Amino acid sequence: MKAFDNHGKLVNEINSFRTADGKSISTNTAYDNNTGRVLSQNILVSESNGKVSSTNVINGKLLP
Repeated sequence: MKAFDNHGKLVNEINSFRTADGKSISTNTAYDNNTGRVLSQNILVSESNGKVSSTNVINGKLLP
């Protein structure tokens, strides 16, 4: 899912997918309105055994 401002610029993007081994990965990426550069990205990984881990990246991103 992508969110845009009133001028049509991308400000936020949320992606979710599952891996072959049963993990659920969700990313939330925020963009700067003026430059379009990545401000931050949060990556949430939920494993099939219930373990959850979260990674926060500032001024960049790890996953597309």
